[in-house]
Amino acid sequence: MKFSTKLNYPRKQKPAKRLYGKRLIKGGTPDILRKMLVLSILMFPVLIAGINITCLMQPRYVSADPYWNDVARYLAGMEISGKSMLWPKIKDPRYLDHVKFMDNLWGMIEKETIELIRPWRNQNIPGVKRYGTAFYPLSGADIINLCTLFPDSRSYIMVAMEQSGEVSDLRDVDSQRLIDGLVPIQRSIYFYGTCNYFQTKVMIQEMNNTLLPGTAPVLLIFMARLGFTVKHVENIGIDGSGSIMPLAAMKPGQKPEKLIRGIRIYFTGKGELGNRELVYLSMRLEANSVDPAMPEGRFFNRLRNVKTMLKSAVYILQDKRYEPLKNFILRKSAVIVQDDSGILFKDFNGGWDIKLYGAYNPILNLPGCCVLKQDDLAESYRKQSLPLPFNFGYGILLGPGRSNLMVAKRK
Repeated sequence: MKFSTKLNYPRKQKPAKRLYGKRLIKGGTPDILRKMLVLSILMFPVLIAGINITCLMQPRYVSADPYWNDVARYLAGMEISGKSMLWPKIKDPRYLDHVKFMDNLWGMIEKETIELIRPWRNQNIPGVKRYGTAFYPLSGADIINLCTLFPDSRSYIMVAMEQSGEVSDLRDVDSQRLIDGLVPIQRSIYFYGTCNYFQTKVMIQEMNNTLLPGTAPVLLIFMARLGFTVKHVENIGIDGSGSIMPLAAMKPGQKPEKLIRGIRIYFTGKGELGNRELVYLSMRLEANSVDPAMPEGRFFNRLRNVKTMLKSAVYILQDKRYEPLKNFILRKSAVIVQDDSGILFKDFNGGWDIKLYGAYNPILNLPGCCVLKQDDLAESYRKQSLPLPFNFGYGILLGPGRSNLMVAKRK
C-alpha cells in the first residue's frame, strides 16, 4: 500500500505549540522538522498495523544453510555443486541408478498430474487471498497437489499421522545412510508417482525404515523437483502456548505432556513471494484437536481464511464424533477443495458457492472407512458437473475419469 507524504500547510503558520511541555529545538522547530514530526505522528498507527500484518504473513528470518538445498537436490536425483559435502556420494553406482529412477518418476508426475492440474487450476480455483496459508489435514507427504493447487501461498500447514523423522539423520554424511536409504524412499514414492495417491500401507512400511525414516526426505525431494530452494530445516514442537518452536530451543517447562512434533522447512521459490515455510505436524487428528484448551488447538485457532485441501481424507469428517473438527474447517476456510471423502455436501450451507467436477462414484467398500452414499451430492452431479482432467483422491482406485472434486468458495 502506498501512502502520500505530501502535506498541504498554509504559507503562514502560527508559532509551534509546546510538545509535552518542551520545544524539540530551542528557539522553535524548523519548518522541515515540524513537517517530519507531524508526518511521523500521523503515520505511526499505519506503520504499526503494517508491521503486524507483515509479521503475520512473513515467516521469520533464519540464516540459510546451503547444505539443506544440497541434500534436497541430492535426494531428488538433481545436480549439486562440486563444493557440496555430498559431492563424493554422487559417484556411487547406486546413486546413478537413483538419478534415473527419479528422472523417470518425475517425468511421469509432471505429465500425469502437474501439467494437467495447472491449467485447470488457473481456470477453476477462485481468486482467493494471495499469500496467506494453505491447510492440508490428513495430508501424508502429498506436497505436490497442495503446492500445485495453491502455488502462491506463503505458508503451508500439513497434518498427518506419519512421523516426520529426525533432521539429524539427513546430516549424517560420514556414514552410508544417505546412499543406503535411497531404495526405501524409491519404494515409498513410486506408487504415488504412478497414481497421484499415497497408499497408507506403503507409507507405514517404507517411511519407517531405519535409514532415512519419516516424511522429511520425501517432502524435500518433491520441493526440490518443484523448483524450490530449501534454506533451512528443523524439528519443531508445539509449546504450551500453542506456538511453533524449534525443538532445540524448547525448555523443559515449555513442553506439554503430550508434545506434538514435526518439521519446519524454510524455502524460497521463483517470483515475488520471498521467504516461505512448510510446517508438517505429525499427529492424529481428533475431535478435540482444535479445542483452545489444548496446545495444538491454540495453534490451529490462530488460522484465518485458509485455503483448505481435503483429499483421500478417510471420511472421518463425516463421523459425528469429529463434528468439532469439521465445523472448525468450515469456519476457518475461505475456499475448500476436496473429494467426497471430506466434508459432507449437505454441511455446506447457503454461504458457499460450489462447483462440482468429474464423476461421483463412491467406493462403498473401502477398507477401514465408513463411507456414506450422499444422495444429494449424486443428484447435484446428475444436474451439472464440469470436466476433471486428472485423477484425484480415491477416484484413482476406480480408474481414469472416475474421480470427483468439489471447489467451495465462501461467499
